[in-house]
Amino acid sequence: LTEPCRGCDSALRSWGEISGSASVAFMTLTLFPLRLLFAAFMMLLAWPFALVASLGPADKEPEQPLALWRKAVDLLLKAIMRTMWFAGGFHHVVVKGQRALPTEATILTLAPHSSYFDAIPVTMTMSSIVMKAESRDIPIWGTLIRYIRPVFVSRSDQDSRRKTVEEIRRRAQSAGKWPQ
Repeated sequence: LTEPCRGCDSALRSWGEISGSASVAFMTLTLFPLRLLFAAFMMLLAWPFALVASLGPADKEPEQPLALWRKAVDLLLKAIMRTMWFAGGFHHVVVKGQRALPTEATILTLAPHSSYFDAIPVTMTMSSIVMKAESRDIPIWGTLIRYIRPVFVSRSDQDSRRKTVEEIRRRAQSAGKWPQ
């Protein structure tokens, strides 16, 4: 019988740590920039579609039912956003349960806003949200934000909170015309 090598375990562990670190370094220098470029490309690809679909007065209600071209843009934007998140490493997003019909649940409430990961369900469903008014001025991303027709809250306007509550109430009582 052979006696086990003394110190082999620590040598193997050290080699594993070195190869793991080398792998992380290699992926950081190669895969990460590629994923980042692809995700940026997806966002730039979505921008003109969102721009065309959001043209017109911001306070004007979208036609009901949605025109065929707007349904196509909505489906295309959802696919582009899903591809963007896939490129970012979110390969499998588990959805539990079934989505309620707008007539059953007119409002979906999520709180508190705790990270930028909150954008994942919003961009994948293109649901209307409540957000700060300054967000509409972000280059490229602001166009996508305007496309989903959120309720904007102005932090500088004292009357903004009341108006926001009124707008949410109006949309909630619109018999399912607004996305949840």
